[in-house]
Amino acid sequence: MMGTFSLLLSLCTGLALAGPSMEERDRAFGDANTMAMDGNLAGAADAVVAVIQDPQWSVFDGEAHARLATMLTNFELPYSALIAYSKALEADPEGVGSEANKAVALADAVGDQAILEPVFATNLGLDVDDATRSRMAYLAARENHRAGNLATAAAMLKLVKPNDPYYPEAKALEGVILSLQDRHGDALAPLQIALAVGARAKREGVFKSVVNMNLARAYYAAENFAQASYYWGQIERGDPKWLDAQFERAWAHFRLEDINGTLGYLNNHVSPYFSDRYYPEAAMLRLYSLFLLCKFPDASEQLELFQQQYRPQHVSLMAAASLSPTQLFDAIRRHMESGDSDLPPFVTAEFEYEDRMRDSINAVASAEDELSRLRNVDANVFAQVATEWVRERRASIVKKEGQRILARIKSMEAELAELLSNSDVTKLDLMQMEARLYERASFTGKLPESKRRVKRKLRAKSSERLWDWQGEYWADEVGYYKIDTKPECPENMRQGG
Repeated sequence: MMGTFSLLLSLCTGLALAGPSMEERDRAFGDANTMAMDGNLAGAADAVVAVIQDPQWSVFDGEAHARLATMLTNFELPYSALIAYSKALEADPEGVGSEANKAVALADAVGDQAILEPVFATNLGLDVDDATRSRMAYLAARENHRAGNLATAAAMLKLVKPNDPYYPEAKALEGVILSLQDRHGDALAPLQIALAVGARAKREGVFKSVVNMNLARAYYAAENFAQASYYWGQIERGDPKWLDAQFERAWAHFRLEDINGTLGYLNNHVSPYFSDRYYPEAAMLRLYSLFLLCKFPDASEQLELFQQQYRPQHVSLMAAASLSPTQLFDAIRRHMESGDSDLPPFVTAEFEYEDRMRDSINAVASAEDELSRLRNVDANVFAQVATEWVRERRASIVKKEGQRILARIKSMEAELAELLSNSDVTKLDLMQMEARLYERASFTGKLPESKRRVKRKLRAKSSERLWDWQGEYWADEVGYYKIDTKPECPENMRQGG
């Protein structure tokens, strides 16, 4: 039995290795070859499309798409060529693997690297040069990360070479994946490497701030709150991520039981300069900090301000959640391209500095540019097929990104609805706590004494000026608030942190 099985296996293997004969290939591609030799390149492309569409030649699907991709590149239709290469690699990765580097170059040119990620995620073993494999590994890791295959993604990132242009991004992604696996201590090294090699590669702006944010989050999750605060402090005041960093830094100081520090960082979020931004958790953390200090009138005032600001935002979120994914994508795109959008600022702020959204918008713009050029040759069959491919790809990107925007809006709406609902209960708690204080005062004739604190004289540095807070906000003060307030809790009413 074993000998018979081995014989059958060798026969099957031999058939697979043999593949189609040269005679069959000549029959399939004969017309295309003849037209190409005669200089009729458009006719040759149409003939290759005929091979793709003929079921009897399905064995040549990968090769035919690769041939068409070469022709489309020569016709200066890079997006169509990229899609053809992706179909070729999907149909016959081993047969056309040598074309992977050309596919990557086209993906970079049109701004749609994501189209190759699913193909490379399952075909990293192709016979390609080291540089191409390195790039394939990064794209494959991104696909597995998105799919939740974290261990696989981490293993693939080990194949990205230090001389790869995307090595900083690969190390940054490795750190994120390790954090998602709750290996926060292990995440620190790749994130530090990403920061260092990113600096050498002149990766500033969004890349630098995102890596600093992720370093801070890894330290926070590892309960090293002081280091977490340091890295959040590396986000510069004019950075788009700055306000996020101030909020998250406030949490680190809250965990350090530095309530004054917490209130200082959160004072930025309640300033009028950011009243159109979405930070309900920051408002609630500020309220809770005031509550722990038994500053019930201040906490009640904060609660009123929270409801005044966020009830209208909740209405706006419900309206935005009723829009279609396409409408939402178009609105975000208009905002990023011209600043014109019907969406409120606290929604557009979620996406306007995001690399993924920017890449998607650039890819859609490239698709639209190519569709306009394809209309000039729409009499040809290859142009009609390419037009259909590019339209489908454009629609796919718009739908996927629009659904992601919609999911984020729905998440914000649900979160805010719960916080607003809970704030009504919190209002009752504050009223009861305040009533307890005044009830005691009615019996004793005075409010209970708060816990005494050592009084220290504030000393200003030579570069600082100190003055009492008078309630006004100035733009140049935002980000530099220092608060030194005392708890007002009697010994028997102190709150646990």
